[in-house]
Amino acid sequence: MRSDVIKSAAIVLLFLLSLSASSGAVFQWSLDSTRWRFVNRNTSVSGTGRVPGGVFADLRSDGVLDEDPLRRYNDVAYRWVSEDDWTYSTTFKVNSSFELFNKKYIIFDGIDTFSDIYLNKKLIGSTNNMFVRYTFAVEEFLKYQEEENLLEVIIKSPIRMANNFFNDYSKKIPPFCVPKEYNGECHVNYLRKMQSSFGWDWGPAFPSVGIWKSVRIVMFQDNLLEDIKTETIAANTTHWLLKTDMYITCFGSISDAKFKLALNTEKSILSKERNCCNDLCVENEMHTAIELYVPMTDINTWWPNGYGEQPLYNLSIEFVTKSDVQSKIISIGFRTAELIQEPIDKNDPKLGLSFYFKINGVPIFAKGTNYIPANIFPENMNNENVIINLLTAAKQVHMNTIRVWGGGVYESDEFYNICDKLGIMVWQDMMFACNMYPTNQQFLETVGVEIKQQIRRLQHHPSIILWAGNNENEAALRGNWYGTRNNYSMFASDYIALYVNTIKKTIMEEDKTRNFVVSSPSNGLKSDEENYIAENPYSALYGDVHYYNYEVNSWSSIFFPWTRFASEYGLQSLPAYQTLQNAFDINDLKQFPSPALIHRQHLPLGYGFMLYQIEINLPVPPKPTVSDYVYLSQIVQARAMRIQTEWYRKHRNTLLKDGRGLTMGALYWQLNDVWQAPTWSSIDYDQRWKILHYSALDFFSPIIIVPELEISNNLTIHVVSDSLVDLEVIFNVEIFNWKSNIPLTTYISDTILLKNNSAQLVLNENYFNWLNAITQKCGQSKDQQIRSCFLHTKLYYNNKNMTEASPSNYLFPSTFNKIIGYETPNISVSRIWQEKKNQINVALESTGIGLFVWLNVTQIDGNFNENGFVMLNETKTVKYTSNKDISIKQFNLELKHLKTKFI
Repeated sequence: MRSDVIKSAAIVLLFLLSLSASSGAVFQWSLDSTRWRFVNRNTSVSGTGRVPGGVFADLRSDGVLDEDPLRRYNDVAYRWVSEDDWTYSTTFKVNSSFELFNKKYIIFDGIDTFSDIYLNKKLIGSTNNMFVRYTFAVEEFLKYQEEENLLEVIIKSPIRMANNFFNDYSKKIPPFCVPKEYNGECHVNYLRKMQSSFGWDWGPAFPSVGIWKSVRIVMFQDNLLEDIKTETIAANTTHWLLKTDMYITCFGSISDAKFKLALNTEKSILSKERNCCNDLCVENEMHTAIELYVPMTDINTWWPNGYGEQPLYNLSIEFVTKSDVQSKIISIGFRTAELIQEPIDKNDPKLGLSFYFKINGVPIFAKGTNYIPANIFPENMNNENVIINLLTAAKQVHMNTIRVWGGGVYESDEFYNICDKLGIMVWQDMMFACNMYPTNQQFLETVGVEIKQQIRRLQHHPSIILWAGNNENEAALRGNWYGTRNNYSMFASDYIALYVNTIKKTIMEEDKTRNFVVSSPSNGLKSDEENYIAENPYSALYGDVHYYNYEVNSWSSIFFPWTRFASEYGLQSLPAYQTLQNAFDINDLKQFPSPALIHRQHLPLGYGFMLYQIEINLPVPPKPTVSDYVYLSQIVQARAMRIQTEWYRKHRNTLLKDGRGLTMGALYWQLNDVWQAPTWSSIDYDQRWKILHYSALDFFSPIIIVPELEISNNLTIHVVSDSLVDLEVIFNVEIFNWKSNIPLTTYISDTILLKNNSAQLVLNENYFNWLNAITQKCGQSKDQQIRSCFLHTKLYYNNKNMTEASPSNYLFPSTFNKIIGYETPNISVSRIWQEKKNQINVALESTGIGLFVWLNVTQIDGNFNENGFVMLNETKTVKYTSNKDISIKQFNLELKHLKTKFI
């Protein structure tokens, strides 16, 4: 913004303030748009700062960093930025009419992380927690009229602060550093900042520095309306009970004040008032509540994606005193949310407990993924377009749940608003991950403030269904990941002090509407019974499980856990080649893996695991390029995640004799990326969908059919339905050999009553007996039958038109590097045309069976309706839809498919 515009805006604002201050109104004045400057400790680097922002973005914008920090080795080359101290400063003037206000605050919604703050060279306060909103009284420091006020924020190096805490703290808290492959920094667990900023297996180390959220001046007379919380309870069969809690920062008399509540429903505006004379101001805070009964006929219920609509209603609160009226508006939804942990068999406790979500009384199979920050730099992670794209992409592939992982940040208000609108349920971790933590008084106090503020900020969102204390720290402690066994009792005591006595206690005080689990994975209530650290936090009989195993074939279900809830599981792949090109020089991509690509691989032995998974399942060209490995790694990842996810879905009703099974959640790791590297994501850093995300369109579809050739040689077929009504269906099984795209024969089932919200086994026969009874054309020996043929399955509604009820699914008995008779087809684009300005149609022709047909485009503003597919027919048309108008001339298309013979 130009300086003359800033001055004009300030003059108008000050004029309004001078007119209204005497009436007692509350005013907020943002300092975001004032002219900020930054300078390092020895003043050798300076420039124009931005708030909200961060020093990496500012240095890049001002040309001090001459390259994108995410290029090549810049995560290490630019580490000097995080090793320095940085001062952000701005000036502003205050009209003398401000003196009429009794209370004057400067509020920082977020500083990353350790800072001392000065106003007119006087220390007004310090910060030590990235996730805390800091409020500083400045009545005695402000200058008025024509005098300028100087605000300075001196932010200290997070690397230096982490090392200082480690050296000064009497107990040495592990892990003492990240693995060397991360190229990261040590002791982030001593800091209340984004844990992954010091390096993670999916991201670079950029220990961030900056004023990453807004700064504002707030002025009022005596009392300030701060926070609103809500609770929706199905009071009876006709009414919801809406309980609204209000929190006031108070200094003066409130005996004459009242609250006015108004709920704007679809049929009317429901309102209620209450006087607050009986409520006490304790330690400058007052809390009061209003209860309003809402007729169920006046509102519609909020449902997760796939189960109904997501109606939201504006709830307004007015705080009325003799001197002013303050108001806030939030958006709420009416729903009930429960985490059901009940005995599988009350007569046999050894069978364990259930673990699933029930929304509005309906058991919900949680289908989704894990969300990491949208950007490694906090100043860039709240890009609304990126958040909308990512969450919309989740909804597009039928997801209903996202876990906000505990090593990132509590996401922005906009993130949760979008989840509310899209019906994406949120499993919300607190920001603790893969570390032990200090438990001294200062650390626990700042954590207590952090949790209270975040719960109050987020609590009203209907999308949030669960709070969780940490990521993997129960498993780490019990499993001795960081050498804690020799002093287990001390670390166990610390664990309880932090997660139970501080975090759980605060959450239960602040929000009685949701369940809380201390860790993920954990055994849920069983962990609680075992003093919050279970003997085996990975038990399949309780709670949730994280599962990673790169040393076995990821396409084989024999290794999958029979868990109640799979909250993490995944496999790496490379991002799109075009995405890599944005971060690497051309020479970096001439061989695989090059030194630059190795620098990006943070999983120890990661490329070895990737190549192993490729080579045991797929044919590999004799001289594979980086582009080849991009494609092959994405096939392996997509197929692995499909097989595993469908395995969890089909066993939602399966209970083994020892109590395992009844899986009710599948959240793969991970949705998104923070840089261009091999990771577990289904959408890469440039927002390009990998084959996995396209595959999720099928495996998260509301109704699926799942064929499997089990190790016992039995062919099983399960059908799974999220529908809340019973359906009559039939299924077809087309048997193909690899030589032709014309099926050898087709098996058609009898009519099946597909029960609502369930999975059921509809075929269970010896594969070879079943196959030989239908066709003799797959060979004589079992080996030939395994390698020569495959099955194509699909569900249909039992109606006149035989409408498709499920996407296609396939049983490939053999890995693709061992199939017999396959002739790589010629697949070409026969026609490209447009019917809408934002859509492009692509017609394909094939001379045979096309495997994992992949249409790669340079555009990153849209996606195909289908991609990475098996092409059985000679022709197929797919549609690319963009977020904006596109031209065929700009539509650069590359076609790939799996080849088994190489010339």
